[in-house]
Amino acid sequence: MTAPLSGLPPSLPILGGGIALLMLSIAWRRSEARAIVIALATLLLAFASLWSPALAWPGDPIGILFVPDGWFAYIAGLILLSSAACVIMAWREAGTPADEFYLLLLLGTLGALVMAGSADMVIFFLGLETLSLSLLGLIAYHRSQPTADEAAIKYLILAGLSSAILLFGLALSYAESGSLRFVAPSLAGPDGPALPLAATALVLTGLFFKLSAVPFHTWLPDVMEGAPVPVASFIAVTSKIALFAALARYFAGADLLRPDAAGMELAIVAVLSMFGGNLLALGQTNLKRLLAGSSIAHVGYLLLALLSPGPFGLASAAFYLAAYAAATSGAFAAMRGASGLSDIAGWRGMFRRRPALALAMAVMLISLAGIPPAIGFFAKTYIVIAGVSARRVVLLVALVASSIIGLYYYLNVVRAMMEPVPEDHRAVRGTQANTVLITALAIVTLLAGLFPEMLVRQTRALLQPLPVLRAASLSPTAPHDILYKE
Repeated sequence: MTAPLSGLPPSLPILGGGIALLMLSIAWRRSEARAIVIALATLLLAFASLWSPALAWPGDPIGILFVPDGWFAYIAGLILLSSAACVIMAWREAGTPADEFYLLLLLGTLGALVMAGSADMVIFFLGLETLSLSLLGLIAYHRSQPTADEAAIKYLILAGLSSAILLFGLALSYAESGSLRFVAPSLAGPDGPALPLAATALVLTGLFFKLSAVPFHTWLPDVMEGAPVPVASFIAVTSKIALFAALARYFAGADLLRPDAAGMELAIVAVLSMFGGNLLALGQTNLKRLLAGSSIAHVGYLLLALLSPGPFGLASAAFYLAAYAAATSGAFAAMRGASGLSDIAGWRGMFRRRPALALAMAVMLISLAGIPPAIGFFAKTYIVIAGVSARRVVLLVALVASSIIGLYYYLNVVRAMMEPVPEDHRAVRGTQANTVLITALAIVTLLAGLFPEMLVRQTRALLQPLPVLRAASLSPTAPHDILYKE
């Protein structure tokens, strides 16, 4: 067993510096072109820094706050790339003025990275609130759209409620353990299992609200429908990746195969999310709401991977996150390429009107449905293997049955795009940068499905720390050690 790493990931100060630079740029002179260049340069520099050693000081004063291990490096890479995709989508879509839009995107990305690498309750909560407050501004950014204000109010109320529940759970966890370490409390506490069970249940409830897992999901379709397309992508991809990474780190030292209350709650929510998300998307006529239901269902699939510890559990979840990020970001990019067209009826005849755009959207949808040769098929297969190795029979049956339901609404969009062109159709167009983004994501989705070996090796390597990130270690008995156990 290898001791985990410590120190400050260099991507965090790079993001902070980019945010400060963008603020100075806005104060000097407004320019959307300059803002998008600064935002993209910051994200790419932060991505490149993931291969750099963690920053440490004499005495390691912040080593107990962050764990810049292989899991963080991989998750941070997905977060930064998906945020860069949102920045490209937002070009000439963010609104006027647009500069603060990119500033909020960078702030939300910073909060997501802090959550993914936090080993301390306070740092995790600060990252979570940074992400939540940034999303609130992003959702309401289009002041001319009445649906944006409604979506922002709903998000404000439910985000505040879920944060309060989560904070109460963290407080109970601290009262039980006397430590601010961001891990699930042991059920074998001095006062019995009641207090740690209550703490874990409250933390899970707060995280499930943020993840929009069933039955805490009702806000997501309304919020995503009212938000701009890049923001809807940020909610569905970037924030979900960060929250799931934090959830996996929280349960890193827990035995989820044991039939205790925490494992049972996770299993029930997983099954409900698989069926609830797919059934919710089944009757939607709006593409944003359909992808919201799809996002909820994919949370259930990821929970199956989390509940299947072993040689494939964490690696299958990491692989699935990459597949989900590429396909979902690509679907929103295609929507942006269609001038933000979200009504499924408006996509009728798209194979005749914009064949390249329709083909890209079809690739993303078949990947989300788990149909070969797209990467989504192998990602789901990987999770099935993890579930079989952990003997999660009920969850596997739920995955297969709910995936069959999902085939209908994914393929229904493809069928609509193959219909004749309606007489009342309107022209759709997107930016050149967004066209490049769609093309790149479609190629990645197909090639990674045809040749998944490289990504499989990368995700299996998450079970070991990255040598380039080696720094002062935490306690060798830290609960995070389970992430590196072979």
